[in-house]
Amino acid sequence: MFEIDNHAGAAAMTRHLLSLGHRHIAFIGGPALNHDARERLRGFRDAIGAHAGARGSEFAGDFHESSGHDAGRAILASGDRPDAVFAANDMMALGCLYAFAQAGVDVPRDIALAGFDDIPLARFVHPSLTTMRVSIAELGGNALRRLLAQIDASEPAAAEHHVLVPELVVRHSSGGPAKPQATSGRQGK
Repeated sequence: MFEIDNHAGAAAMTRHLLSLGHRHIAFIGGPALNHDARERLRGFRDAIGAHAGARGSEFAGDFHESSGHDAGRAILASGDRPDAVFAANDMMALGCLYAFAQAGVDVPRDIALAGFDDIPLARFVHPSLTTMRVSIAELGGNALRRLLAQIDASEPAAAEHHVLVPELVVRHSSGGPAKPQATSGRQGK
């Protein structure tokens, strides 16, 4: 059996955004009954919970760009704008990016943005999308090798469990450090 460690990937992306200084991260989730979506949400929650001073907010999504667009609009309307948004897949991140562009919100200057899957379009949008790369080619190649080994074997092989950990791909949309919080009083130079 081959599977993707969605939990580890989502936790790694959340930690990346936190490492850039973002403390309030919104998460756009996938379908509630989808295992991958639940694991990505769990990874996000675990990483937020393990980081002192971090907080997360969650918005519904369904892995389609239209739900990312709707979530992006809801994020902007919430009155509690996050430093960064992490969408559970790239299609929703692209929908969110479009909602932000329509509202005149600059990514990453105003809000950082990240996705998951590294679809081909992720590197060609502006700004290019920070994402977690899921190597579908590696997953398919491993499955094919396993199938061929079973065909060649005279007896069925014991069930094996292979887990692929997604790779962090940092592009322009996650930006640099978050803007410092406004403080009262005068600051010296």
